[in-house]
Formats: sequence, C-alpha cells, structure tokens
Amino acid sequence: MPLPTLKRKLGVSNIGFYCSECSEFYAFAIEVPDDKVVEFTADGPVLTKCPFCKAEVDRRVNEIKRLVLTEANKRATHS
Repeated sequence: MPLPTLKRKLGVSNIGFYCSECSEFYAFAIEVPDDKVVEFTADGPVLTKCPFCKAEVDRRVNEIKRLVLTEANKRATHS
C-alpha cells in the first residue's frame, strides 16, 4: 500500500517528494514548524503514488524534501 499523501499547501512547510515521472511535488506532511525536527526511518524503500500522474515508485527516505511550497517550486526543474 502506497504512503498516503495530503493536499499540498502553498506558503507553508511541506514534506514530500518530487515525482520522478511528472516532476510535481507531492506531500505527506504539511505545516510542520521549521523548528520541529522530523525524522523518517525505513528498513527499505517506501512505496509512493503520485496523486498527479498516478505513478507508483519505491522511494528512499534520503529523497524526502522539506520546503516552503511556492508556485515556482511546485515542479522540479531539470537542468
């Protein structure tokens, strides 16, 4: 079963992943205060499902991103 996601929210701290297929950011935690330490551990890959393109991908905890979501960073930019 994929990790549940939440509706991402602009202007506040979001924790999640950028989709490796469509590049959209999707969140599994929002409005986490910047001074709150959040630690994620897993014995192996975590199954995720992008709510935008529906791609299911095994992800590693070191891929988790914490950011204040803006219009400019809702999608990953590739150089």
